[in-house]
Amino acid sequence: MLKKIPPLVFPLITSVLLVLAYPKFEFGWLAWGALGPLCYYLLKVRSRRAAALGGLAAGFAMYVGVLYWIYPTMRAGGVGAGVSALGLLLLSLVLGLEFLLAGLYGFYLRRAGLKVWPYVFALGWFLLEYGKVWLSFKAVWFPWFMLGYTQWAYTPLIQICSVTGVYGLSAAMAFTGALGASLFFIDESGWKKALRFSPAVLLLAGLWLFGRQELAKAEPPVRQLNVALLQPSIDQYAKWDASQAGGIEKIMQDLSARSAGAELALWPENALPCWLDEAECYGWLKKAVSPRAGASLVGSVSKGEGKHVSAFLLDGAGEITASYDKRQLVPFGEYVPMRDFLGRYIKPVAELGEFEPGRPRQRLFALRGFRLGAAICYESIFPPLFAADAAAGADLFVNITNDGWYLDTSAPYQHFAANIFRAVETRRSIARAANNGISGVIDPWGRVIAKTALNERTVLEAGVPVNTGQSFFTLYGHWFSLAVLLAVGAFALAVLFV
Repeated sequence: MLKKIPPLVFPLITSVLLVLAYPKFEFGWLAWGALGPLCYYLLKVRSRRAAALGGLAAGFAMYVGVLYWIYPTMRAGGVGAGVSALGLLLLSLVLGLEFLLAGLYGFYLRRAGLKVWPYVFALGWFLLEYGKVWLSFKAVWFPWFMLGYTQWAYTPLIQICSVTGVYGLSAAMAFTGALGASLFFIDESGWKKALRFSPAVLLLAGLWLFGRQELAKAEPPVRQLNVALLQPSIDQYAKWDASQAGGIEKIMQDLSARSAGAELALWPENALPCWLDEAECYGWLKKAVSPRAGASLVGSVSKGEGKHVSAFLLDGAGEITASYDKRQLVPFGEYVPMRDFLGRYIKPVAELGEFEPGRPRQRLFALRGFRLGAAICYESIFPPLFAADAAAGADLFVNITNDGWYLDTSAPYQHFAANIFRAVETRRSIARAANNGISGVIDPWGRVIAKTALNERTVLEAGVPVNTGQSFFTLYGHWFSLAVLLAVGAFALAVLFV
């Protein structure tokens, strides 16, 4: 029956399954077999060209499906329909190269034999995801999607991320799909073939049991920080309209007044309709926060020592006590990569132009005996940033963002889900304030304590639990990744050149 199906249909089935597994569709369980059709295709085709084409087709189609929000985002920003569609297609094509690499890797690994192929394919997937994060630090990429993110709602399963990071969970899911596909090429009786799938069943059961044990050890916190998350839900395209500034200031001042009593009021990214460095802007902000007894962490652009996207910690009197500059900027949104070449053709999407990245190592915020690690918007998809700050002593994290760009699409849900994995990886709580949502508090085991609805104007008050133990991933995650790299490298050399 399978022989009658055109070969390229299989990679496209993988694309559909993956799209359905990510937010907002929420069929995360599909991801455990989603790579199966693609792996079946890779084991069946006879040329590397076909393997590369199938991988690219799977990646391109998947990214079109999960990044569809690029189109309405660009249209809302005044970009024409044709250019917006072209932008979505080109980005999907470029990111689809990840799957092209996976296709070639899987094709060449067939020399190893079907018995070991699924195992090494899964390790390769681990490196693929780890590599695209590394590439984003050194050059430019968009590591918004990890296979493991599809499991954000299955709390026991994601606990393994405290050991391996999200990469390990992704590799486990790649393994189940690859192992299932390999069974179609093994000429054995039904029960023997079913027995060969038992490692996948044992792996899934092991992850579940490990997660249950981790959750059972999660004792009530000894300490917590009481926060108020301000979600103003201000139209993204009104933020820098001078005629709207007065109304925006009133909204923020009213929300700030409602946060009285909290130890920390968390404002979203770029919460102000002005530059904090300007005397009039700062003067207004001091009045907005001064009636409160606690501190406020406010997102604003700044141009004091370079042009930055920043977060400022203000005490109860409105005095700035510390600041943080965003380290990982959004390519083409907040800066133009390879500016000497591309700058003459492409301008950043941000209305305020290009920004400069902050220093890689910055002092943690100190508040009421706690040390707070900060992440602004896009930075929440970078595990190394959180792991480094946790290792440096961060007791909890604050994430401020402005997802108003994405309107009512799946992007805010995708972005919120990534924070759940940063919490599990570091065993640190995350308090998140988003301009239009989703704001919320996530505990060190990835459980959402409280959250807002999208496009709701509100103040969410919650206690943020503090966990003092360090995770394996925080302390040794880079060594785990190096071990996988060495294993895959040694195996590839043995298979390809011996």
